[in-house]
Amino acid sequence: MSTLKKKKVVIAVALAITAGAAYAATQITVNPPFALSDNGNGDKPKIQRAGDGTLVVAYGDSPVGAGLVYDVKAAAERTARDIFVKTCKPDATKTCDNLGDWSVATNVSNSALQSSMTSDWRGTLDAPSPYFGDIDKPNIKTSGSMMVLTWVSKYCPASPTAQRSVRYLERDSRVVPFSCAWTAYTTNNGATWSAPIQLSNGERDAIQDSSSGAINTDPTSASYKKGQIVLSWQEDPQGLQLGAADGPGDGASGANVSNGTDVWYTYATVDLSVPSTPADDFILAPAPVRLTDNFSNMGIGGTDAAVPVFDSTGAQMNKDLIEYGQAGAARPNIGMVGTNTLMAFEETKASAELDQGKFVRYMAFPFAAPVQTVIPAGTVGSAGCIISDPLKNARRVRFLTQSPTLAGPNGIQVAIFWKEGIYDKGGPSDIVVRRAVNGVQPTNMRPAVDSGCATSDYATALALNSTRADNISSNTPTATTANLTDDTEANNTENALAHRGVLRGNDLWIGYSYTNDLVKLWAQLDNYNFWIRKFTNDPATGDGTWTNPVNVTNVTDKNINVREPRIFSTPASSATACPTGIPTDPSTTDPTLCQNTNVVYLAWGTQQNVSPFDLNGGDDLGIYITASQDGGATYASPVRYSAAMGSLFSDEESAYEAQIVTRPDGTRFYGLWNQANATTPGVTAAEYASGSIATVADALPAPVLPAPTVASTTSTGGGGSFAPWFMLALMPLFAVRRRLMKK
Repeated sequence: MSTLKKKKVVIAVALAITAGAAYAATQITVNPPFALSDNGNGDKPKIQRAGDGTLVVAYGDSPVGAGLVYDVKAAAERTARDIFVKTCKPDATKTCDNLGDWSVATNVSNSALQSSMTSDWRGTLDAPSPYFGDIDKPNIKTSGSMMVLTWVSKYCPASPTAQRSVRYLERDSRVVPFSCAWTAYTTNNGATWSAPIQLSNGERDAIQDSSSGAINTDPTSASYKKGQIVLSWQEDPQGLQLGAADGPGDGASGANVSNGTDVWYTYATVDLSVPSTPADDFILAPAPVRLTDNFSNMGIGGTDAAVPVFDSTGAQMNKDLIEYGQAGAARPNIGMVGTNTLMAFEETKASAELDQGKFVRYMAFPFAAPVQTVIPAGTVGSAGCIISDPLKNARRVRFLTQSPTLAGPNGIQVAIFWKEGIYDKGGPSDIVVRRAVNGVQPTNMRPAVDSGCATSDYATALALNSTRADNISSNTPTATTANLTDDTEANNTENALAHRGVLRGNDLWIGYSYTNDLVKLWAQLDNYNFWIRKFTNDPATGDGTWTNPVNVTNVTDKNINVREPRIFSTPASSATACPTGIPTDPSTTDPTLCQNTNVVYLAWGTQQNVSPFDLNGGDDLGIYITASQDGGATYASPVRYSAAMGSLFSDEESAYEAQIVTRPDGTRFYGLWNQANATTPGVTAAEYASGSIATVADALPAPVLPAPTVASTTSTGGGGSFAPWFMLALMPLFAVRRRLMKK
């Protein structure tokens, strides 16, 4: 733990639900967990449930014989990873609660044992050597009967002379290859996969990859099993940038970008209607396109000796051959509604360093027709509509979608929400929301945005006059609908983050982690809990009402924070086993495959709340899970889903993430998380466990879970109050020191 003065305390994760989130007569049972990955380097698992009930799990792991690479985010060397997939279908012969029920792992990426570049990746520690094709993490989405994996990898063989690398002076002058984007797909629920498809060439450093799709699942339609897959990622011409302590984690995730960083896009048409013509399954567009317009000229300026980018031969690049611009896009989110592609991202303000904040931008376009513009330096995309307050710092945008059919008349087709405030570096902020009603264009947004919102000019952007987005986190403990119009600085001591949501018909749930006072948080006098607000849409008008916020975790011990919460709902009914969606209908052959729209699950991590001066950060205290069977009115008693892991993960956020899916009736759930081995440092696994919920006869008493765990916390001592802005200014220094301690 930290070298600072300590005192021992007994920490009990006391989970008592507030009156607004009363316990239901529901009991959750979690089956014994086990490691699903095989090779001791399991990382960032993801899970999907196919329409036939097959569970498909993708995760990172090292193949036998993998060599060392340098993990920029973790600031450490480790063995290279590939993407592996395992599958299991729960049925009468297997429960998927034993490792033997699962398929043998399939290596989808097949790059960790290969190299496309030799670089000085050990810097001052060794001579140049081949850099193996390490992957970042798997991202997987399901569209109809197709699943699509995307990832970025250091292996970029398609254009060997195009791949570049970046030198990190602060990391022993290591020169690390750029990544390129990849994809692969399956049409048989993960049993077999296509050959991996390289999407970019490594000329710019790719990260933040994702996909979405719209494939028709109506057997009566002429377009049955036909549709589109859309894919996106960002590319930084100066390489992956290290973090700047802007929020949780240690950075190097793609949030901090160079000017000229753009979002890239491609799509594929899909036709699975004729099994004998696999060539039609996935037809990729001829070439990816630059979706945003940040690239403006060649040449990054500065001295030749300071250029951080190197070419495929290991020679330092000519600075005039590196792309540049006035702004940079980051953390893109992609989706589809009908045949329209939706994109939301954060972007620096092109303010010539006058404003260090970001805009949140949004665009919607026909999937095969992204807007392209030719400029003297090349071809670029479009600006995108600024939907955030241009005077604030907006970031971490997310959105939820549903089809016009599911939305209904005057229904919500897109709910988009993000973190906004005037500060950065983890400073106070709120969660704000807009809804797209009766369409997906910026003109469909409520509250409304300025019609001139699609501008790249900084002065024009500042003059935009959009209606303020709904502020759902302002003064959370006492908030009413009157606070929805609050300025984000109405309460400048509180902070909200880790926003998640569910959109289903006329019901929208959005949750967020919240602390009432950042200064008290750092002194262990307050903590983060997860709060939820529900919006009920009025189909007569397209307007609606928000409930007041409800604390659904209510961890009362100020020494414990809630981290990385997740909200997830039930999937659609089976078209064959429950065609009407009604369990009691005579046509239903399996009621468990009928969707129960009243079931909502929540999962969250817990972490020891320590001072930001603590060099190691707080211990991980385990992941918890609860569920509601009445649309969020009441919740089951929370239970521990994972084991506590301690300060074992270099990637802080991954220690608290749970990836979970459910059966349509909502009574069974299946999920994974990252699990570190407490006795063998460096050994990690993709840990799996399933569970169930059941109605019990009597309401349950509020529990205190689990048994107390002895842990350490920093003694804050006495003293008067202090300004949070001084603490915010020091946060980058703490992040650097923490990285060094982990290293």
